Parts: sequence; structure tokens; C-alpha cells
Amino acid sequence: MNTRKTKQKEIVYQVLCQMSNHPTIKELYDVIHNENPELGQATVYRNVAKLVEEGKVLKISTPEGIEHYDANCKFHSHFLCSKCHRIFDIYTIESKDIMKMVDNSLHVSRVQVLLEGICNQCQSGVEK
Repeated sequence: MNTRKTKQKEIVYQVLCQMSNHPTIKELYDVIHNENPELGQATVYRNVAKLVEEGKVLKISTPEGIEHYDANCKFHSHFLCSKCHRIFDIYTIESKDIMKMVDNSLHVSRVQVLLEGICNQCQSGVEK
């Protein structure tokens, strides 16, 4: 695995670390390109893929096939609002609780939890 540090990869990583909204690759590219117009789309996409491969960035795949990215690799879960499509971090689910449900004969290398529903903000606008 190539873990070489490059200026481009560092820029991509730093911008993603500053974004807490779990951007799509296009959203991330747009922000990076605004600040660094010399970085092309292929460079940004390639470096995001490398960061995911290196375990420095999480890729969150939604049921619709849209991929979002998160630079926070500490264990946490995500909540996807089916109405506004925003993704929220959830820290109340513990990895040890999930591991209690897993067969002991399995070797688990990573746990990723994506909950779906309607966020509080969208619920307040929904008629009950």
C-alpha cells in the first residue's frame, strides 16, 4: 500500500478534516477546487481513495448508492435522515455492544453502523 505523503493528499485530508457534514466526493471536490483551483478532479478523487485505503478516512455508503466521506475514524455510528439526506454522527452506540452480538468464530476487522430515519429537524416539519 502506498502511504506516501504528497502535498495534494495532505490538502485533501486537511479540507475533509475541517468538514463535519460528511460530504460526497463532489461536495469535497468543490470546496477543495475553490481554495486550490490547481487541483484537478482526478487528483482529488484518487487521493480520497488512497486515504480510505490507508484507513485515514471512512467511506459511508448509503442505500441509494451515494458515498459520503468522514475524516473521523474513531468508532462511531452514523444516522442518515431519509428526508433531508444529511448524515449525523452518533457516539452512544459502543463497539463492544455490537461485538457481543457477533459469533466468536468470526474475525471482525471493522464495524460500521448506519441508522436510517427522520432527524429531529425534519420531524418538526412533519405532520403527525
